[in-house]
Amino acid sequence: MKEKLEAIIEEALEAMSIPVGAVSVERPADSTHGDYSTNTALVYGKKTGVSPRVLAGKLVEKILETSNEDIEKIEIAGPGFINFFLTGVALELALFKVYEGPAFLKSGEKVNIEFISTNPTGELHIGHGRSAFFGDTLARVLALAGAEVVREFYINDSRESNQIKELGKTALGKGEQYKTPELEDKIGELDFSGLSEEDAGVKLASAVQASNRKFIEESLGVHFDVWYSEDTELHASGANRDMLARLKERDFTYEKDGALWLKTSEYGDDEDRVIVRSDSTMTYFIADIAYHQNKFDRGFQTVIDVWGADHHGHIKRMQAVGRMLGWPKTPNTDTEQPLVFIAQLVSLKEDGVSKKMSKRAGNVILLRDLVEEFGIDIVRWFFIEKALNTQMAFDMALAREKSEKNPVYYVQYAHARIASIVGKARGVTEGHATEFVELMKVPSARALATKITELPEIIDYVAREYAVNTITTYATALATAANAYYRDVHIVNDDGVDTGALTLAVRAKETLADTLYLFGISAPERM
Repeated sequence: MKEKLEAIIEEALEAMSIPVGAVSVERPADSTHGDYSTNTALVYGKKTGVSPRVLAGKLVEKILETSNEDIEKIEIAGPGFINFFLTGVALELALFKVYEGPAFLKSGEKVNIEFISTNPTGELHIGHGRSAFFGDTLARVLALAGAEVVREFYINDSRESNQIKELGKTALGKGEQYKTPELEDKIGELDFSGLSEEDAGVKLASAVQASNRKFIEESLGVHFDVWYSEDTELHASGANRDMLARLKERDFTYEKDGALWLKTSEYGDDEDRVIVRSDSTMTYFIADIAYHQNKFDRGFQTVIDVWGADHHGHIKRMQAVGRMLGWPKTPNTDTEQPLVFIAQLVSLKEDGVSKKMSKRAGNVILLRDLVEEFGIDIVRWFFIEKALNTQMAFDMALAREKSEKNPVYYVQYAHARIASIVGKARGVTEGHATEFVELMKVPSARALATKITELPEIIDYVAREYAVNTITTYATALATAANAYYRDVHIVNDDGVDTGALTLAVRAKETLADTLYLFGISAPERM
């Protein structure tokens, strides 16, 4: 309907001989202001020199000349906003075709999302939670929007890695690097007899990664389609050597101070980068380049990386390489790739006091501990509700709340409340069935129906803008609408079940469950 209204407005502008550019139709924050609203008269009033309020009146007249059957009435508000109210028939049709429109912009697109990709030196800390739940939710949304999504975990298991070598020393009792109580337990469980530092490091790293994989899949509920081994796919296969040769052949490199440099500054980077050190070992940058080239070689049209805050400086150099090698831009937004999202820092807040996680201070907070204390549903919601590029404080007091103050509890309880009345209606004799058009005269019923029909637009927005936290705002508003409907409309009466009212309740229950699924959060029937 949003796209249909935009087309109607464009036709009206053309009929008035006004050159048509961008036309925007949005949902008003207050549902009493209509089902949809547009600021077209304000935008075009400036361009044409006509008072926005006057132009709005002329636009409405032109739109009403066609008397569109989906529009019940149109109002002009404020300085020239145009508010549209849909007919009950149009609203009912939209309500039961939620997933059939609009045509999502990313439908059919091949998308690779690589996220978490922890170091093989220990368990996941709370900072990893941000990329884990952002990546998982975004993958769910894009899949629902029609994209062919592959979730990928990059395993940092290269034998050439300094981390692996230091881990080997720790495993053999020759060093203390990365030592934690958890890592000591792992070391105690393994036999490193006769192994070199490198082999010991590989063995210990493999055990750490296996443990992390089990935690990710079983405790976090995050699924990966591909577990991509750096050591196997890039080093052992020769992909890194091939990429180095390719860069040399295309004259993208030069020697200086005994090292080999890549001319990234000529392609938008702040400076050139070393890709082969003076001791003839390749830097991690070569592996990153080879890895991303492999993604495009596998046919992915959109390549998304979710990185930690310490990788922010790496974006510019990767996009410079993309220009060098001719990596494609995104199909729909024409944006340079890879698309990189940075997960900002996490802190815990207790009694209004925040404490940041610090590896150097030795007070790393494990994600496992947070999940065990608060449960995966709470942790997922709290991590997703803040925009990824902003710092977040996990409010432990609020997370412990078993009341409607807790946003997770609030939405889940709305689902359970509607589920209870739907369950109660089973087996009860059918009574009066309120017609949908009549039901829409009840403000809370109309507000609920309207909110349900908004879901495709939310999916479309997140699929275009990657703002997954938007869904938490929608879920809360949907829960509020469902609670008001539960309060105002009696579904089970003395004369039986109002099947018309029940139908809307069932649709609300399904939409709440669908929305919670996008977060990977359960939709309980009872609470």
